[in-house]
This record gives sequence, C-alpha cells and structure tokens, in this order.
Amino acid sequence: MIQNRIQPIEDTKKTITAMVQERVRQAILDGLLPAGLRIDQNQLASDLNVSLVPVREALKTLEGEGFVQIIPRRGAFVTQASMNDMGDLYFTRQILEGQAAYHAATKLTDDHLKTLDELFDKMGVALQQHEYRSFMKENRAFHFLIYNAAESRYLSNMIASLWELAERYRYRYMFLKDQGEIIQSEHRTILDACHVRDSKALRDAIVYHMEQTLVGVREYLIAEHP
Repeated sequence: MIQNRIQPIEDTKKTITAMVQERVRQAILDGLLPAGLRIDQNQLASDLNVSLVPVREALKTLEGEGFVQIIPRRGAFVTQASMNDMGDLYFTRQILEGQAAYHAATKLTDDHLKTLDELFDKMGVALQQHEYRSFMKENRAFHFLIYNAAESRYLSNMIASLWELAERYRYRYMFLKDQGEIIQSEHRTILDACHVRDSKALRDAIVYHMEQTLVGVREYLIAEHP
C-alpha cells in the first residue's frame, strides 16, 4: 500500500532506527499513513530497505510520542484522536506554552528578537508561496526560540513532545485552509509582545494563537470525517 511512496533509507550518520522513525512520522504527517491504518511492518521494512528490528524499535518510540498505537496480537496502528483528545491536547499545550512564554519574555535578548523578526518574515514568504513544509519548519523555530528562552529544559522537552503530537493535524490543516494572513496576524501579535518583553501580553497572545489553531483543526476534522 505504501510501496514507492516512502523513500528507502540511504547511508547516513543517523541510526537506522532514527531514520525509520523520521520517515514513518513524516508519512503520518503527510497523510500517507492515515489515522486508524494498520501498519504492515514487513511491507514497511521492505519499502525502507531495512530489517524488521529498526522498524519495531521505531514504532515503539512513535508509540511513546503518540503517533502509533501498538495492540498486542493485533499489530501497530496509526493513532486516531477524538475531538475530546484534541481538546485535551491543546488545553495542556496552552498551559505549558503560555507559561513558558510568560517566563521567557523578560529573558529575550536583542539577538533573540532579531532572529524572531527574520523567522517571521520567512514564515510570511513561505505562506505566500504555499511552501507549507518550509512554513512548519520556520514556525517551529519561531515558537521554540521563545519557549527555550525560559531556560527550562524539562518544560521545553514536554512542549516538544506535545508539539509533535499536534503537528500531524496542524500540518494537514495547512494544506486545506488558506489561513496565511490570519496566522501571520497572530504571529505579529506574539512578536510585538516579545519586542516590548511584556510577559502577560506574550502569554495571552500564545494562548489565543493556539485557541484559533484548535478551531481550525476541529473544522478540518469535521469536514474530513462528518
């Protein structure tokens, strides 16, 4: 089913397991492996030109990230999420990311702000050109530059885990909805709060941005599965 759609693993300094994990995660993000699909591990190993061992290890790691569900004696399945799951995920992200932004605001340096300005411009160009993969990359860098400025390794790691879990829905949504102007308007509010180093304004802007993203993702899921 997925043959010739996921590229084989090439020689690299990364471990084979890490490469398999990246390829399967990206296939889920792209919708090549849709929610609820039972993953044929033998076929996947053949498509990627690897043995079963790294495939099993990669799927186990992806289960920990929330992308895959492994059911004993049945196999591995791409995780399905209910509306309640999505609401809970974004509720938790709002708390973590909002607080990270709150504590980061006063720690943002002039170099941080310069990089944020550059990332904002790159996101705008990517959206105008419908280069959504590029946008997602710059978008992540923009947000995590802020969160990491809070200087809490544990908080950043928790945010990263939940961010990956939400990415597969946000990524598909980006292809279907032309929301560039709205998204950049929300990013501008975030950026303005960064420049004045206003902790409350930055937290509120981050939370509002996620609330609006959740609205869009819900609309997408309802349209795809009425």
